[in-house]
Amino acid sequence: MRKLEIIERHQDFFAEFGFQFDSAYSFYIKNFEEGKQVIFVHYTDQPDESNLEYSLGVRIDLVEEIIHRFLPSLSNYSERSLTLTLPSYKISKEIPRKFVIHNNWELSQVLMKAEKFFVTDGFPWLGKMIDPVELERAFFHKRDYSFRTQNFIYNAFRATALAKLYNPQDYPLVREGFLSQIEQKHMTPFTIASYLQFLAFLDHKD
Repeated sequence: MRKLEIIERHQDFFAEFGFQFDSAYSFYIKNFEEGKQVIFVHYTDQPDESNLEYSLGVRIDLVEEIIHRFLPSLSNYSERSLTLTLPSYKISKEIPRKFVIHNNWELSQVLMKAEKFFVTDGFPWLGKMIDPVELERAFFHKRDYSFRTQNFIYNAFRATALAKLYNPQDYPLVREGFLSQIEQKHMTPFTIASYLQFLAFLDHKD
């Protein structure tokens, strides 16, 4: 079964909740006042089985516009970058890392389980994360600031911007925490300079 067919199988369900497929970026999207909610449908077809995975994300336009003034970005990346993205299994323990599918009957069962997940957990999580204050708390509660991803520096910029803009009482702690992490991780001089310029901008922003 082709990936496009799988995506189309989701369209009616997601449309009921206000999401439309964006073919330019290959995700389902729903706009809100301060940004976007997105849903990724990851499908891989192999000779003996197929795999289906979901990721959910939120973009706060102001945060992305600010951080990409200081971060090197590929062409138009800042227009499609997301502030936070999580795989579905990190939102609900009822969801596996990936659904394994061998036939159409199993696909139907998986889609039913996926729809149940979105109604009970996925859409409520997206609804919560469109509040920038809640989104900032999601970053802030990673107390050790040890984002174990290749996007550490992006997360550092995002967490710092969210704190300054939406929870300023958290800003000094977040600022110092990530500054310390960046220095300890022996980031490149360019990265350190970029973060320092970013902090200077935020420090003087009302």
